[in-house]
Amino acid sequence: MRLVKVVAVIGLLLGLTTTGLAQAATPSSRYVALLIQSTGGYSPIDYVFSRTPTVLYSDGTLIVPSRIQTAQYPGQFVTSFMQKTEFSAVARILAAANKVNVTDPKFDWGSTGIVDVPDTVFVSQASPRAPQVKVSVYALGFDSDVRPLEKLYARRAASKFVSKVEAFSPEFMWTKSRPTVWKPTKWLYMAVESKTDEFTNTHKWFGSKPLQWTGTCQQMTSAENVKFNALLPKLNSASRFSSDGKIWRLTVRPLFPHETGCQSLIN
Repeated sequence: MRLVKVVAVIGLLLGLTTTGLAQAATPSSRYVALLIQSTGGYSPIDYVFSRTPTVLYSDGTLIVPSRIQTAQYPGQFVTSFMQKTEFSAVARILAAANKVNVTDPKFDWGSTGIVDVPDTVFVSQASPRAPQVKVSVYALGFDSDVRPLEKLYARRAASKFVSKVEAFSPEFMWTKSRPTVWKPTKWLYMAVESKTDEFTNTHKWFGSKPLQWTGTCQQMTSAENVKFNALLPKLNSASRFSSDGKIWRLTVRPLFPHETGCQSLIN
């Protein structure tokens, strides 16, 4: 009886019923509690496509893309991701998000004179029955000229919050276990005709249809996912694919657990 009461209290703290709490713990019904992603800006279409979100799910699983960039060439073929799960962290992270206003669509973030830089989009959901809330902040992190100072400080607080989430900050995640690698198994891609260089290793395209430039996202089939996952350890950023007598460069990004295909991407 005492355990049931404790579970009920936790559920109320998160805005869930005990039924909702049980549902949130199952992978099939979990939802996005918080998503953070850079969108837009003056960037090549394949670069925009490749940008991936930081996602916190309602079961406490946090998936973060690696932000580490090196001058080494060739580099990784795809971005690496880390994950950590702590159910109780959801309430702490959403409370912190509320505190820095990234769950308030009416908050005034001021304006900056800089142009052609991305927006930072925050998508949050407080409970299974609550509506999704979307907040977009233009030029977050490129905002030193924003005035009055209160708006600049608000932006800096939001930037600091993002950094803490993506670092699995102990302020939010109290478990001492280290983050582990998240290995995607389903992929989306975009192809563009390319050339080779001295570092290039060329692979025959494994898809059922020839590669072509469409300027849009393409989703790998189940069979293509299997072949790509087997090939991935051999690929780097200089890798190219031959198809229909041409050489192609692929920009590849994973399909996240909450995404259903190209149509569900936030770009």
